[in-house]
Amino acid sequence: TINTNYFIQSNLRMSYDQLCQRIGSAIFKIGSNVTSMQKLVVQLDTPAETPNVKRQLDAKRAEVQRSIQSTNDMFREIGEIAKDSGISQQEEKSRKIQTERLKQQFSDALTKFKKYQSLEAEKERAAVSRMRSRTASLRTEINKQPQIDTQYADNDSLMDDDSRQQALSQLQDFTEDLEHTTALINEREEAIAKLETDMVTVNEIFREIGTMVYEQGDMIDNIEHNVEVARDKVEEGGVALKKASEYQNKYRKKIFIFLGLLILFGIALGLIIWVSVRNKK
Repeated sequence: TINTNYFIQSNLRMSYDQLCQRIGSAIFKIGSNVTSMQKLVVQLDTPAETPNVKRQLDAKRAEVQRSIQSTNDMFREIGEIAKDSGISQQEEKSRKIQTERLKQQFSDALTKFKKYQSLEAEKERAAVSRMRSRTASLRTEINKQPQIDTQYADNDSLMDDDSRQQALSQLQDFTEDLEHTTALINEREEAIAKLETDMVTVNEIFREIGTMVYEQGDMIDNIEHNVEVARDKVEEGGVALKKASEYQNKYRKKIFIFLGLLILFGIALGLIIWVSVRNKK
């Protein structure tokens, strides 16, 4: 039974350590990917934006989302291990402090990703706004075409094939441009909707981690406070002992000086009495 319990506790300890390592690696990966995405997102809605940039952002964003979800699941798993481990109180405190630090790092990584999400959504909305202005201009140009056709019909001098062909070609260009821009708007609006959904998910995980940090924060603060208090007490005790030692040394010096003066006074008094007695004889 003892060997079985030891084996179980060893496995639990190994699982906890492995989970902590995996969580640390996942947090680092989240931060690294977000940093890469921040360098790419500035290219959105600029001449530097290419389909490859969009693909890279989509791939890295999906990877970050998976890492966030898996990290949150691992924190829950750590909570279950803590319930069943049966470890010593000292080790339990040590684990809680380590877990709390990982949660704080995870919270910081989530904050960094949330700022990125807001930036990407802002860039996408700005692009949609610009494209909508363009579609409005294109519709205005397209709506002018019937007037041109009427002009050609009323004035035979303007109905040459080259002019009509040029007008029809321009109309086709406007129409294709409008269709292409409208498709891009729809694509970006879908991306914005996906971003907003992801932002809700991340906010929920962020609140969950925040709740865990808040609940365990008091205990961690108390532990660290107790350590600080103990350290301060030791330091205060050391100072008090030093002061007491100095005071005791000063007191001893005063006693020795007093005794020395008393002895000298006794010798002087004795000499005075001796001289006085001798003179009388």
